[in-house]
Amino acid sequence: MKKNIIALSTTTAFWTPRLSLSLLLLLTLAYPSLAQVKKTEVIGSPTFKDEKVTIRIKVNNQEDRPLMGLEDTNFKLTVDKKEVKFKPKDWKSPEETVPPPAWIIVLLDFSGSMNQVDSGGTKKIAGAINAIRQFTKISGERGGNTQISIVPFGKAGSKCPESPVNKETLDKFLAANDFKLQNNLDYLSSLSPCASTDLYEPLTTAVEFLANTKDSRFYLPENSSQPQPRLSIILLSDGYHNALNEATDFAALTKLLQRKENITVHTLGYGLTPQELGVKYKLGRPATRADLNKRKVPEAEFVDQQRLAKIAKLTGGIAEFSGNAERIAENLQLFLNALLGEYEITFTQPNAERGSKHKVQVKVSSQDGKAKESQTIEYIMPVFGRSLPLGVRLIMVISVLCIVIIFGIVPFHYWGKYLKAEAQRD
Repeated sequence: MKKNIIALSTTTAFWTPRLSLSLLLLLTLAYPSLAQVKKTEVIGSPTFKDEKVTIRIKVNNQEDRPLMGLEDTNFKLTVDKKEVKFKPKDWKSPEETVPPPAWIIVLLDFSGSMNQVDSGGTKKIAGAINAIRQFTKISGERGGNTQISIVPFGKAGSKCPESPVNKETLDKFLAANDFKLQNNLDYLSSLSPCASTDLYEPLTTAVEFLANTKDSRFYLPENSSQPQPRLSIILLSDGYHNALNEATDFAALTKLLQRKENITVHTLGYGLTPQELGVKYKLGRPATRADLNKRKVPEAEFVDQQRLAKIAKLTGGIAEFSGNAERIAENLQLFLNALLGEYEITFTQPNAERGSKHKVQVKVSSQDGKAKESQTIEYIMPVFGRSLPLGVRLIMVISVLCIVIIFGIVPFHYWGKYLKAEAQRD
């Protein structure tokens, strides 16, 4: 029996990546929009090493999701309006690149409704924590400097302590591969959520925390050669903003998010969609907040899908919604790709000269042949041109040595002999 189990495990491990690839291909065939390029964007500023220039590119599909699985042949590079060829080894997929620095805050809903089971029979809090655990594990495996802070939130109730969101609780970043992150998740697993949901205040506090331009962790000097860190918040909730002045609070949050364009918020709703609630409670239409007041839908089951989607859209983030733990984990993987999933191309700058100005643009084509161009990025070469070939450098070294010998050592030798001869005559 034990041998059978081992054999089954080995077979499963062998086929898992192949099944995933097959599933990706099937999805591409079933949903062509998933494989079509909608937007190509050069991220940040180019980096330099001698005459080598490196750029990072983000590609989204028609659903505004990261488009993975592209190959080097899908990319065309133009420098100063002339095509520049690059070698396949100088192109890297998102899985191969070293991720840029990232500071990620995960806001975890700790309201009492998280104790309920999801559509798959898993307690929501357990499903959420396991998904975050997998998210941190994959982040750590990708390398780079990815810092994660996991912050539970919820308003205090009768016999229920508050899960506050403030500078102290937010500023507990740990490297994605730090074992203390897993210890923190173990601790959260031992707790029983019981608070009420307050979505906007915790999110506002987190945004303002990351928006502190005086914090050198989040904002590098303008003349820094390092890439600017990615700043992101992942909001995971199974509820809605439970406040009488919800509309006013949301308007204030909207203005804040619009001002802080460099902070991306991804939202993940955990529960039944309004459409599914409408079917479950025989409303004949999607459930709304008004149904809560009329007690047509239990408060513990309503998730404000519209508000979560709006929050993500305002910041260029992704809004996902799921009713089971497995999909929650997949959605967090999607967020990770959106945060760190960038292609990379390194090319040799033609006619490189110190201080010379250039423009680069990337065109990415889909499987259907349609292509999307990125914006044009201007840059200035910080170094002199290319290094001379080894043969040329050897000739230069030998020439210098010959000059030193002929015009330095040889005259000095004869001058010494002359002085010695003069001394002997005396």
